[in-house]
Amino acid sequence: MTRSPAADPARAAAALPAGIRTLVFDVLGTVVDEAGSIAAETAAALSAGGADPGRGPQLADDWIRHLDAMVSQVSTGDAPWRSNDALRRAALLGALRTAGLDGFPPGVIDELALAGHRLRPWPDSARALRALAGNFTVVALSNADLAQLANFSAAGGLAWHCVLSAELVKAYKPDPAVYRLALDLLGLNPAQTMMVAAHPWDLRSAAGHGMRTAYIARPGEGIPAADDSFDVSAGSLADLAELLAPGTG
Repeated sequence: MTRSPAADPARAAAALPAGIRTLVFDVLGTVVDEAGSIAAETAAALSAGGADPGRGPQLADDWIRHLDAMVSQVSTGDAPWRSNDALRRAALLGALRTAGLDGFPPGVIDELALAGHRLRPWPDSARALRALAGNFTVVALSNADLAQLANFSAAGGLAWHCVLSAELVKAYKPDPAVYRLALDLLGLNPAQTMMVAAHPWDLRSAAGHGMRTAYIARPGEGIPAADDSFDVSAGSLADLAELLAPGTG
């Protein structure tokens, strides 16, 4: 079932799936603004390296496209596993070459390559997680490395009961091993577990493991297909918190 993000939470609550005990969150794009953070970091790095910061948006887009392609190759088995940090750096170097900036200062490249540790939360994320944590077990299940998750969660005030990285199984979502990691390691009943993500592909894969699903509409992160069906749809994590734990925000 799908629900409009603009639905009245008070009326919608009666139709919400019962028995949910654990919320498993995608993080990149859902809880943190990956694209916006990378764009800001890229513009600042260009300026620091003596290049035109106006080239930042295009370079950031190219970097993320390179990264997405590399992650996909690992998740499909077409490339060996490498850490998210390693893939980010390789993708950055590829984007810089494409932009004709392969002579960029090495120190600036080194700092920019670690931007995955400094991703900023969406404005509603920290408060919504705190509200939801009072009613559910909240778990991060991310393609980000553990070090990245620790660093930007601490800086952004993201309070988790448990943090799981795909690096623990040397895979990337949507590889089934990542979802099994959360379900098996934490002993979760899929029917009592809801995957929360801004990416329909992530939710489809989670549903294939029997998990319930909550779609969060984040700018530029993914639009459901016409035949997608999620248990809950919300316009933000703040809206999700009001749906699942009304009155706690």
